[in-house]
Amino acid sequence: MFKEYENLGSRRGSFLQANKKLLLLAAGTLLVTGTVWHTSIQSHAPSPAYSPRCGKIDPIAPEFDKSIDRIFNDPEFKMASLAKFSNSLKIPTEIQDVNPVPADNLDYYKEFFKFHDYLNETFPLVHKHLTLEKVNDVGLLYTWKGKDPSLKPMMLTAHQDVVPVNRDTIDQWTFPPFSGHYDNETDYVWGRGAGDCKNLLIAELEAVEQLITDGFTPNRTLLIALGFDEESSGILGAKSLGKFLFERYGENSIYSIVDEGGFVEKLDNNVYVAAPITGEKGYVDMEITIHGFGGHSSVPPDHTTIGVAAQLIELMESRPFDFSFTSENPFYGLLTCIAEHKRDLPEEIKYAILDAPYSEKSKGNLIKFISKQKLMRELLRTSQAVDIIRGGIKANALPEVTSFLVNHRIDVNSNVQQVIERDLGLVRAIAKRLDYGITLDGKEIIPATENGYIELQPARTLEPAPKSPVVGSPVWDLFAGTIQNVFENGHLKDEPEAEFYVTTSLVSGNTDTKYYWSLTENIYRFIGMVGLPDMFRTIHSVDEHIEMSGHLSTIAFVYEYIVNVNERA
Repeated sequence: MFKEYENLGSRRGSFLQANKKLLLLAAGTLLVTGTVWHTSIQSHAPSPAYSPRCGKIDPIAPEFDKSIDRIFNDPEFKMASLAKFSNSLKIPTEIQDVNPVPADNLDYYKEFFKFHDYLNETFPLVHKHLTLEKVNDVGLLYTWKGKDPSLKPMMLTAHQDVVPVNRDTIDQWTFPPFSGHYDNETDYVWGRGAGDCKNLLIAELEAVEQLITDGFTPNRTLLIALGFDEESSGILGAKSLGKFLFERYGENSIYSIVDEGGFVEKLDNNVYVAAPITGEKGYVDMEITIHGFGGHSSVPPDHTTIGVAAQLIELMESRPFDFSFTSENPFYGLLTCIAEHKRDLPEEIKYAILDAPYSEKSKGNLIKFISKQKLMRELLRTSQAVDIIRGGIKANALPEVTSFLVNHRIDVNSNVQQVIERDLGLVRAIAKRLDYGITLDGKEIIPATENGYIELQPARTLEPAPKSPVVGSPVWDLFAGTIQNVFENGHLKDEPEAEFYVTTSLVSGNTDTKYYWSLTENIYRFIGMVGLPDMFRTIHSVDEHIEMSGHLSTIAFVYEYIVNVNERA
């Protein structure tokens, strides 16, 4: 499986990762605002075939729960946890778009090695009882050996790296970006990486440290894999860890993997929905190059190579990909929870969502609504974005070659080949109109003409992620039941009127889990905290911060999930 990732690039990693983080719960964030519901669609009642999809599930509480109450309620534990988290944010483990192989330049990763030393000092029991291996010099793999070697290991993961802080914006931060500042009045912890994702990394190690303190011994081996370049596609960190784990354990060898991803979304005053990400869109960069002929610009052809590129770009942007809806799209889980439990949702939108699997008219209404929401619409189709263009070197010289790059995020109901064929079809139309040849991935499709030829080169291809098993899967049921218990009986315990639901959602980008597909089908991307309203404005930007109470609930989730998997699975 790893060959298909050989071409994964990192030059545009930070921008792409920013898009990923923005869209993780974009749907929930927009829907909560109540400002996007105005659209003209026909209203009608749901089909008789409809049955509720977003009902409350039974919480699963661990029998071994020595520290759960302490994690949530002990001020001393909170302050100790705050120090561990805050100090981790003071180490600037920034990663760029292009990074050297560690063996070629270890000094480049000096802040990561400081971070390793910090983890060793901060979590002495983890480093005493777990085996630590370094993969590709900077990646960290912790192994807590279980008593029963016949059980598949469970795996937690996160990434050590953070996106760089733009030095021109430092004075815009309320508190310095690497200060790890805690504001007691708001309960906010500020700093680069606070939400993405040192909060999860530190919470995983804190939970294990506390379990060891409490005398817990796992039956099932626990793995903690920490990459170091997730923000530039993970080709040095998670890719190396994935290969290492595959060689050691083999295919379908891991019980489950939990990585960064969805949060808990607050829909109304007392309605909360947890939306783990159970799928990811695919990826392909289509590099299109127009090869023509040079000459003096005083005697130009009808179309220069730049002009041909412009016509292609205009054609592509005027013909976006079709929308595609099926109830198997993980995003539909979040939509149904909103439809069933958001009280101020207009009836016509509610009915369009709930009836979409049963009625073509309702499906059309749902698509019509989603298509008007710029931050949601790409979750129901393949996206296209012309991001890079090059052509021409001088005002009086005809451009011999012009190229541009189109980035596609592939719909969960599509695949790489379908995207390539669609792009080829549009290129064929322009090539026929302007009399050009075509090559695709080095293969001649139409011979070059006296005008030249158009070259298509797919790069960094990745199929949509396999959808993780959900309702009916014992692995999902245990995972979701743990989330239900952590929030219903823990984080929201003092809100007796609170309603809490667990569903699924989708992400437009990709996490490090793309390198772990062969290890298990049970991949769930979730951070156990209630997201702040401005979280997706500040992640990767100025004033990144989270609530300390959210960090504590993440620790509690990891603690309970480890115990539940060992007690019940």
